[in-house]
Amino acid sequence: MGLLKYNDYISEQAIYDLLLESKLVYSKKFIGFLTKMKSNPISKKLIDLYTKDINIQHNFIDIGSEKDTVSFTPDRKVQELEKDKVEVYKVTEDGRYLTNSSANDKIFELLGYQKGEGDNVWSPTVDTLGIIFKEVVSPRSGKIFVWFKGIDEHEGKQTVLNKEALERSDEGSSYKIWSTSRNNIKIGRIVRSILTSAKETFTDKDVEDFVNLYKSTYDVMANALVRFDIVEGDQIAYWYSHKRYAKEGGVLGNSCMADVSDKYFDIYVDNPEVCKLIIFYDEDGNIDVSTGKYKSNKILGRCLLWTTNKGQVMDRIYTSRDSDVDLFKEFGKKNGFWWKRTQDSDNDFVMENGTESINNPSLTIQLKDSDFEYYPYLDTFYMLDENYDRLTNDSDNSYDKCLRSTGGGYDS
Repeated sequence: MGLLKYNDYISEQAIYDLLLESKLVYSKKFIGFLTKMKSNPISKKLIDLYTKDINIQHNFIDIGSEKDTVSFTPDRKVQELEKDKVEVYKVTEDGRYLTNSSANDKIFELLGYQKGEGDNVWSPTVDTLGIIFKEVVSPRSGKIFVWFKGIDEHEGKQTVLNKEALERSDEGSSYKIWSTSRNNIKIGRIVRSILTSAKETFTDKDVEDFVNLYKSTYDVMANALVRFDIVEGDQIAYWYSHKRYAKEGGVLGNSCMADVSDKYFDIYVDNPEVCKLIIFYDEDGNIDVSTGKYKSNKILGRCLLWTTNKGQVMDRIYTSRDSDVDLFKEFGKKNGFWWKRTQDSDNDFVMENGTESINNPSLTIQLKDSDFEYYPYLDTFYMLDENYDRLTNDSDNSYDKCLRSTGGGYDS
């Protein structure tokens, strides 16, 4: 069904409100840079200006090919591509909505969204169609949250979603904007232009400090992939220990396997052919002269790497900082690995590799040995068929042990 048919379900006022009229748009990577730099006042202001209506000549801003540049599409070209275009989105993942918890009040306030009473929140299911009424960047995590309004049979319903749970339902012009009429410009120049148009006052020193921080952040991000390593055997148990974590807290620090005996990890250690561990070192390491590889004593993240019947798959990603999850995905893309779109313990998930995706794949892992006294808690491949030494995420396959215990045991 074409986009014009969807427009029949959208009010004229909604169309008027949603048409792009110099709304300032950034790529996800550029937002990631700004989030890492959010202690800088200009970075914070640029995040605040995301999707705001201002009179700009440069829009759809992305990371440039040089560390002191960004790329953009001229706003006149944006207007040409977006003319009379209302973007319709499709939900790709369940459960990515915000609850009415007071912890989410800041996001609701930024969106101008009035939350309901109690726990009554609309949770659109996969393939639900709707429009984005407004979107903001979380000042804390750098994630994009949207005010999502349903159409068709869901007209009149609304909620707040993580934008990662949405994708365009048509081959719309926004995809073309990121590859059409792209130009490079010095980061300092475009920042001055944006701030001037937004009537924000900053000194030359403020802009100079921002540019210097941006360039150093670019260097760190550009070289971040060298801080990854893949280990196996006894090294898996070694790096699982909380003693090796550079930071407390985060999903990594709160892992239930961060402070258990090494014997819990025997199923990983004794199956190096199919089980390895990807680790992400902190910034305090050095290049080992003898090997040319980056090494450090502490890590900021880890995830298991399984060899399955459908290739190498990265299990749930545990990091100290949410923003580092994207680096794991970049590392996976570089090496041809699959990963879970959503970082959780679900065994039904979307698997992607940067170019394609598979919904709810049925995966199996052939072990050399599966009989151990203790077992770790497994996030995804927790069903063990001990007769055939096989792990799986598919409950339709036969299995006799459920490895979801934090005490080293299992459920039958």
